Amino acid sequence: MLKLSVAALRQIFPQALPGVIEAFASDEGQAWLAKAGISENAKRLTTAFAHCHAETAGFSIKDLTENINYTAERMAAVWPNRFASAAAVRAKYGTAPGWQKKAFDDIYGNRMGNRPGTSDGSMFIGRGGPQVTGRDGYREVGKRAGLPLEDNPALACMPANQPRILAAFWMWKNLSPLADAGGVDKTVQPWNGGTNGLAERRTQYARILSIVEKLPAGDVAPMPAPAPQPEPPSPSPAAPAPAEPQPTRSLLAAIIAAIAQLFRRN
Repeated sequence: MLKLSVAALRQIFPQALPGVIEAFASDEGQAWLAKAGISENAKRLTTAFAHCHAETAGFSIKDLTENINYTAERMAAVWPNRFASAAAVRAKYGTAPGWQKKAFDDIYGNRMGNRPGTSDGSMFIGRGGPQVTGRDGYREVGKRAGLPLEDNPALACMPANQPRILAAFWMWKNLSPLADAGGVDKTVQPWNGGTNGLAERRTQYARILSIVEKLPAGDVAPMPAPAPQPEPPSPSPAAPAPAEPQPTRSLLAAIIAAIAQLFRRN
């Protein structure tokens, strides 16, 4: 397996948000990449990192989350098969505040596991290095990453989770044989459903490969065991009920003396 260092990762992702580099350089991060087969050879590792760089500007976009505040022009450029022009976008969704959310609920709705007539489209937008998208994607990646992404999508964009998100996405899409066969060209379609940004992916592939080829090979530490969950505290034993007060000797003596006095009067 190829061994990543902080220095090499800073060359690959010089603008990465805080925590991302450290996550990939950690033993756990490298164990996730090894588990997915990503770090088995330079072609796979370069392919994975080139895609992530193209998707997130090198792990630098805000919150590692897709920005849905598109202009009509941008939306027409991203989905030319849906919209002939920016005017067509405006004609369908209007220009009132919040029109982008309406558009994403429509564009992403009723596919990728999103439910029609809901906010799934704007909820399950791209997050994390791979830009996981769609309710199905969050479910499948979460299952492999051991994270409840479908219930808590924000977990997909936490810097500390990026190695496992990438590894889980890679395993879900079964990208190792495709990367071996043709790098980013063979993997772009299953990665994002088309060829969006292919030129940028090729540029990043060439740049990153020159760094990855210099990485040393070595053994990767085994995946750390999940931290044990603390046992819930045992209920405190109920306090014993207070004992009934017992009459003291002096009280008994006083009662007996009073009874005796009564008899003497009679």
